[in-house]
Amino acid sequence: MDSSLTPFRRAPIIHSVRRPSARGRGFTLVELLVVISALGIIMVFLVPRMVSQITKTARRTTTQQELNTLREAIVGDPSLIVDGQYVKPGFRNDVGRYPRHLVELATHNPFDGMYANVPYVGKETLALYDPVTRRGWSGPYVAEDGNFGYLYDAWDNKYEFYLDGYETLGLKSPGPDGLFFGRPGALTDDDIKVRF
Repeated sequence: MDSSLTPFRRAPIIHSVRRPSARGRGFTLVELLVVISALGIIMVFLVPRMVSQITKTARRTTTQQELNTLREAIVGDPSLIVDGQYVKPGFRNDVGRYPRHLVELATHNPFDGMYANVPYVGKETLALYDPVTRRGWSGPYVAEDGNFGYLYDAWDNKYEFYLDGYETLGLKSPGPDGLFFGRPGALTDDDIKVRF
């Protein structure tokens, strides 16, 4: 045999298994369970508060939008003028006064049908619109859903007219606490108002 040949080297088939360092290894099951438990506890306290705040904000926004719609139904939209005429004059410009109750926005005859059971001061049948005098009820100014939905805010509290003495300034909702500020039990002024 030729001694010039190098002896056969044996290369290991399986390389030596190295133990990973602490930096390279993952989390243990116990560590994962501790983290998940901690997140669960945090979520139990935070999620209800977040949902409550989101719901409150959504209801406040909905109520503000409904009040703006009712204001437009009552006083119209003075920015919409075509050929010198108001396109959306509103109840007040048509009838010549503010509604005595919000049902007058939906019907000219509050003594008929489902409106008959709604009592309010000054209840009367309103004259229909006369194009010559440009006066009279020309509604409905709001959509009637059959449940008087336009009378209530997002918390199912009734809207009221916002008054200063005998002057009607706008509409208001008692807001989240269901109590108008200044009345017994109302501790904060969270009323939602819209001026005419």
